[in-house]
Amino acid sequence: MILSKLALTLTETDINNGLTAAFTKMAETHGEMLKKVKDPSVQLKDGRLIFKCKASMGFVPLPIEAQLRLAPSQNGEALDVTLSKLSMAMMGGEAGANAAMGQLATAIAGKPGLSVSGNTLTIAVSELAKLRGIQLDGKLNDIAIVNGTIALDFS
Repeated sequence: MILSKLALTLTETDINNGLTAAFTKMAETHGEMLKKVKDPSVQLKDGRLIFKCKASMGFVPLPIEAQLRLAPSQNGEALDVTLSKLSMAMMGGEAGANAAMGQLATAIAGKPGLSVSGNTLTIAVSELAKLRGIQLDGKLNDIAIVNGTIALDFS
């Protein structure tokens, strides 16, 4: 498949339906840890993607929230995902984000198309698409998060 142009708009409902299905599928194949993640959801507002869930650890579910900013980078060849805030129950903020990104950097070391610098994960879009047999001939021009939607412009 060759993809040269794409204008895509997703709603919170679209993303949350996919997220629920993905977590259910991953829990089947990746064991007990993912089964402890409950109620994953995404909110799209004020230019941010906000991921929320509850983690079952002991008797009380622990609320988790991650605030992400998405932006094209490297002249449209990549997507930057910046973790601006991570909260777990009453703890978190920038320090929590730094610790999580450090762990992510270790986990993806050597993986093609992925890198971490500070609190930003950079995804080489065309490299990852190739792993799925998709050839991207365009560039990611814009990502806009407005009023419960995310719009991607790729050409």
